[in-house]
Amino acid sequence: MPDHFVDSLDHLDDADSRFTCTGLPTPPGRRRAEHGGWVHLHDPAARTPRQGWKIHVSAAPDAADKAICVVWDHCVEHGLSFKFLRSAAVHLRMDSKQAPRTASGKLVTVYPADDGELERTLTALARPLRGVEGPYILSDLRWDEGPLHVRYGAFDVAYCFSADGDYVPAMEGPDGELVPDVRGTGFKVPPWVEVPPFLDARIRAARAGGAAPFPYRVEKALHFSNSGGVYRAVERDTGRRVVLREARPHAGLDDSGADAVARLTREHAALGLLAGLPCVPRVFARTRHWEHHYLVEEFIEGETLQEAVGRRHPLLRPDPETAGPAAYTRWACDVLARTEAAVAALHGRGVVFGDLQPGNVMLRPDGSVCLVDFETAGATGEGHGPALATPGFAAPWARSGPAVDAYALGCLALALFCPLTPLLRFDDRKPEQLIAWTERRFPVPPGFGDRLRRELAPPTPVAGDGALCDDWPRDRSAGAGAALDSLRDAILHSATPERADRLFPGDVRQFDGQAASLAFGAAGVLHALHTTGRAAHPDREAHVDWLVRADETTRWPRPGLYDGLAGVAYTLDALGRCEEARGTLDRLAAFDLRGCGAGLFGGLSGIALAFLHLGRTGTALRLAGRLVRALDGEDLPGGDRTGLLHGWSGPALLFTHLHRATADPRHLRHAEAALNRDLARCGTPGGERLHVADGRRWLSTLDHGSAGIGIALHEYLRHREAPHLALARDRIRAGLADTELLLSAGLFGGQAGLLYGLAHLSGPDSALVPHLRSLGLHAVRHGGGRAFALDGMLRLSMDLATGTAGVLLALHAALGDGSAARPSLPLLNTGP
Repeated sequence: MPDHFVDSLDHLDDADSRFTCTGLPTPPGRRRAEHGGWVHLHDPAARTPRQGWKIHVSAAPDAADKAICVVWDHCVEHGLSFKFLRSAAVHLRMDSKQAPRTASGKLVTVYPADDGELERTLTALARPLRGVEGPYILSDLRWDEGPLHVRYGAFDVAYCFSADGDYVPAMEGPDGELVPDVRGTGFKVPPWVEVPPFLDARIRAARAGGAAPFPYRVEKALHFSNSGGVYRAVERDTGRRVVLREARPHAGLDDSGADAVARLTREHAALGLLAGLPCVPRVFARTRHWEHHYLVEEFIEGETLQEAVGRRHPLLRPDPETAGPAAYTRWACDVLARTEAAVAALHGRGVVFGDLQPGNVMLRPDGSVCLVDFETAGATGEGHGPALATPGFAAPWARSGPAVDAYALGCLALALFCPLTPLLRFDDRKPEQLIAWTERRFPVPPGFGDRLRRELAPPTPVAGDGALCDDWPRDRSAGAGAALDSLRDAILHSATPERADRLFPGDVRQFDGQAASLAFGAAGVLHALHTTGRAAHPDREAHVDWLVRADETTRWPRPGLYDGLAGVAYTLDALGRCEEARGTLDRLAAFDLRGCGAGLFGGLSGIALAFLHLGRTGTALRLAGRLVRALDGEDLPGGDRTGLLHGWSGPALLFTHLHRATADPRHLRHAEAALNRDLARCGTPGGERLHVADGRRWLSTLDHGSAGIGIALHEYLRHREAPHLALARDRIRAGLADTELLLSAGLFGGQAGLLYGLAHLSGPDSALVPHLRSLGLHAVRHGGGRAFALDGMLRLSMDLATGTAGVLLALHAALGDGSAARPSLPLLNTGP
């Protein structure tokens, strides 16, 4: 099941689609390397600067091999360094609808040594590449009408802190200091860069433009993908409000290789067949502006079904004004009936919708339903199988004809009550568990569950009784040890110590220099196994050795507690590798922390806590001094964030630790001031419960929400009585108890974090039960144990922040089993 985990392009099975040049021998005098799906060729004798104007080449799939060969011949002959994507499969991934818009389109990158070589190379490549079509690279300036683009940026990898305190790719500024190398979706030249005259003329011409004025005034971007955007706009001539669906040529490729324009054409044709139906938007026009195509559609007043469920679902919102299960069930069944009627109307016109999911169902103010986004639609009789599908609403056995919509309708019916349908792809017993939970928690009509069992059943019956989590613990007395062992078994089964880029699968960020980190890498998993008493396995020392190697070989490590060196040092010390921990801490002490933010995750408070824990109190006090000055009004990157991991509750925790270490009462005053900053961003939605206010959302999670603030408050209150802060902590605890279901299982941003927060805040055992049950809903079978999915539920994860290791830590904190003391997140506890 390799597709159950996020992986790097280095491990994509693409042997049958390699480009011609990928198989060529390395030219004499060149060095060759392959990394991240790219083949790099470098001439050690070439005079290549650290940054400058780089050339990007784009190409559609049918011209990609030719384009690479043209660039190979020129660069090898003239001694230029360059890189290219190694295969058609990688190229499809990089230009797919899900690909990042900032990197899409880049097939080849050439690194000219100076402005003269830049101009010569552009001129020389333009002739043989004339007629090659490719997607426009959004961050670049197109050279003439062909596939060549230019952009100023770094050639070598480097990192620095951004204005928000994040660690980002960098290049040198005019004074030699590193500054962020911003890679956005628009062409920009750093203000200190002198643009060569031959480029300056092109830039001025591009900015002057020559196209007719855009006949629509965009009011709001509703959605972005690599295919283009969806916008709410006003037609300038008529004042009519419309929706613009944008399609970029040769971009947003689907599994069949079709681009966004081909799918826009499909949508236009489908809506033509459906014209006059009230359940589809009217089409006003199809137009093209500059290089992009647009379908102009009726603007549908109302909200998506996804938004409506999030606003109304009684178990998702901690709001006493939300309707109870009975009223919600009546509303949901009515919406479902209207959606079924809309799909039947499409089938009556000979059209399969192809991508039925809550985000593509609009609810008008009068309650009527309108289906939107017909880019995957097709004729019922042509055996049409959509090349794009929404996970959780598509099945391998229902991939053509009306069966596509029939299965999706079943998933939609289930998601109205239990919005965890993306987990169905991981475990064939999952439908039964989610359906049974729905029947217990909502008064659904008779036969509702049996109907879903029929509609979601695979052609081959599932073996066994389908009781996926009947043995999942619901309180402290039931099966804690077995449940914890099942998580350990899944984690260890997933280990890949033979790989250098990861030890355990998890969030994609581990491939960005965080393979050793606490949040997404090996340190976090090993910490969870160790502190829950489940580190006694034959591969333990080999896994710790892997962590040491990864720590020592990461070229651009981050400094932070959860994303970098501070957390690795802490973990190595806890695992008994004290000498290696000291070496990591020495590297951290030499780190330039100018521009570093305040937070616990990757900022000064987490770094200072690691120094304090490992005996370097002076360094911790010095870093804390910068936080004190920020409390007094000095600017600090990211100072407007909220929560334990990124806001001011992290510094509050540091000051509480410093008070414990030094008995200096000033630290508690600083801790209270920091806590008050976060509490000022909280509110009480319809009652006495306290949550972080984030626009129209109320956040209860461990990272940005109230659970993390509650933990910092609790640690502070161990050292000083403060009735108003105790009241805030108790209101946070009450809010956590009432938030029954989140759409993520993860420790930092999901259900496990709420369970961990309640366990840490010493609430009544009864408050833990809903969260224990909800975690059971998220569990899937893997490797003889149970595993959990990343945020978004698209892939499984074993890491601390988003996956199974974090759930292990939270479950042990809530249940315990006598094998170890109740574990904590690193450096949270300040004492009994």
